[in-house]
Amino acid sequence: MATSLPEKLTQFARSEFEDTCRRRFFFGLAFDPYGGTAGLYDLGPPMCAMKANMLSYWRQHFVLEENMCEVDTTCITPEEVFLASGHVERFNDVMVRDTVTGECIRADKYIEEFCDTKINDAKVSEAEKHTFRLLQNAAGSYNKEQLAEVIAKYQLKSPKGNALSEPFPFNLMFASQIGPEGHKKGYMRPELAQGIILNFKRLMDSGNAQRMPFAGACIGTAFRNEIAPRAALIRVREFTL
Repeated sequence: MATSLPEKLTQFARSEFEDTCRRRFFFGLAFDPYGGTAGLYDLGPPMCAMKANMLSYWRQHFVLEENMCEVDTTCITPEEVFLASGHVERFNDVMVRDTVTGECIRADKYIEEFCDTKINDAKVSEAEKHTFRLLQNAAGSYNKEQLAEVIAKYQLKSPKGNALSEPFPFNLMFASQIGPEGHKKGYMRPELAQGIILNFKRLMDSGNAQRMPFAGACIGTAFRNEIAPRAALIRVREFTL
């Protein structure tokens, strides 16, 4: 008889699960002896084996079965590429800053957490809860002006109770310099699409892609300078795509 996973795991304690994963070294905070850095994790032997198996199954199911053209492209990308794709201008999250401590907070997620608190508050009316649910669902699509209006309307403070700055965009790409002269700017790729697209003509001209349409694939490491990495491996700054 076919079985399916339940929609929600009952009696699941996430903190205990993550603690077990750390003790058994499925994963652990990178550079832990030096205090560690949020959003960067090392994988232990069990997770390395799981990752290798997952990538093998993925490659078998998509690349080999569908006869896709796989490429392996570089992590460091010249600025010109991301200027053309719009990433330099638009690959942003909106954040606010604690005006006293300087702590940076991702604005839309902070509003979503505020809404979640209100929704679970027994003192809040059903009509107000409905309003907060709508706000919670919409916050992720708000621009900095709309986020500023919400923060002002509900007089939101930082987790330390201090005033928040005006929302402002923060680019999520890690910037770097290519070469010792420092004249050529580059970024660590936040996704893999650019490498596949820029090799389109090579795949066609070389005969690897036998006819149109064809599919390209890439497996590799991507980097995003998350404002507030959290939830263990769910939101990190370096990951495999």
